[in-house]
Amino acid sequence: MTAIDRNSMDVSTRRKPRLLWVALAAGALVIGLALVMGITRSADAPNATPLLSGSPTWFEVTRRSFDLTVIAAGELEAKKKVDVKSEIDGTATIEDIIPEGTRVKAGDTLVKFADDEIKTKIEEELLSVEKASAENVAAEQALAIQENESASDIKAAQLKLTLAELDFAKWQKGSDPQQQRDLTLALEKAKRALDRAKDDLALSEQLFTENFISKNERDDDRTKLLEAESDLATAELNVQVYDSFTRPKEEKQFTSDVEQARAELERTKRKADSDLERLRADLQSKSRSYKIREDRLAKWRDQLTKTVIKAPEDGLVVYTTSIGPAWRRQSPMSQGRQVRTGEAILILPDTRQMVAALKVNEALIGKVKLDQPVSVTIDALGPKPLNGVVSQINVTADDGGFMNPDLREYVVRVDLPPNIETLKPAMRASGQIKLGKVENAITVPVQAIFSEGSERFCYLPDGLGVRKQPVKVGRASEVFAEVTNGLNEGDRVLLRKPGAGEIRKL
Repeated sequence: MTAIDRNSMDVSTRRKPRLLWVALAAGALVIGLALVMGITRSADAPNATPLLSGSPTWFEVTRRSFDLTVIAAGELEAKKKVDVKSEIDGTATIEDIIPEGTRVKAGDTLVKFADDEIKTKIEEELLSVEKASAENVAAEQALAIQENESASDIKAAQLKLTLAELDFAKWQKGSDPQQQRDLTLALEKAKRALDRAKDDLALSEQLFTENFISKNERDDDRTKLLEAESDLATAELNVQVYDSFTRPKEEKQFTSDVEQARAELERTKRKADSDLERLRADLQSKSRSYKIREDRLAKWRDQLTKTVIKAPEDGLVVYTTSIGPAWRRQSPMSQGRQVRTGEAILILPDTRQMVAALKVNEALIGKVKLDQPVSVTIDALGPKPLNGVVSQINVTADDGGFMNPDLREYVVRVDLPPNIETLKPAMRASGQIKLGKVENAITVPVQAIFSEGSERFCYLPDGLGVRKQPVKVGRASEVFAEVTNGLNEGDRVLLRKPGAGEIRKL
């Protein structure tokens, strides 16, 4: 149903009791005519006026200009405001709160919460932090000591390996070749000594035969030959023993010493890594514990600072329990009240710049634009309107709740003139949003236009009754509608819905 239809129905509904009384009075005078036609003449419209009217029910069609407006209701709010909320974890008890309506400056104390429990937590955390700090220092020192010990052990093992490798290299490049050369030289000496002993004995045998030497001298050379043969056998045996037994044994011994020193170095490194890793993990655990306790202490200290809320800027103190739904107002903010984390306690609106938050039906919101002028009437200031301008249009609609779920309205904010001291948040307001203006148009009141389906029509006089006149309707305001076809200047249109007997059938 259109706005025109609703207006027509409203007018018709309001007039029914009055019309019924007038009809009864008129019927007593002209009972016969009323039974036949149900109409009579009206004193204010000659030649064509329904019976049922003692007040003006006709409107003469004229050309006129009128404003196109949307009428909406709402309330005032500050254009700029600050929500003051509890930032204490869990619940907090209000110990003191500034009176509502107080004008405050930035830095003024607004709310004081009870802080005994928080102070107790701070004392407990201080002890925990001191203990954790001592454990963390001990873990750091233990790690430093172990790092030194591990470094020393690794150096010792490395030195042992180096010495073993040097001994092996010394044997390979010094002792072993020297021993081989000595044995070879001894063998060569023994061979040469044997050859000389043989030559000497042969000479001695010849000289003894020729009686140039004694038998004893010859026997001495024989003994020397035997000794030379024994020395050669010994030298050969020494070479064989060294090559077959002594040298492999010494080589294996040196190799084993190097391998054992290398293995010991590896074990020392692994043990050092294990010990250091264990102590590092212990230090990390102690450090994390210390950090957690420090953070808890810092958190409780921060919570202590939040037990006092100061005004972030100038404003007027308004309790959140004084605005919004009625159920919120049943439990006002006061001393002893408990509030939850993030719960808004009060707001600080900057009343130097107020706006009217008007609710516009979604059927009309498409016509509202930014910067459109608005005439705002505030209940507390009387009938004199204030001139405002549309500054914001909400992008989403609010519904009417469970009482009226089909209602959808958009909040339109209208900037009002600044620095009006009497304006306060939540004051009731209504506004006429000026959408434009219709200039010099055929105009009738909206209650003179009726609808049946898609057809629009007015009732015009016709003899002793009325007839339907189809019309085309252009732009319309809350009061007037533009008729683009179907009516002429000077026509008279009925401002109510006629009775069944008043309509002349064409």
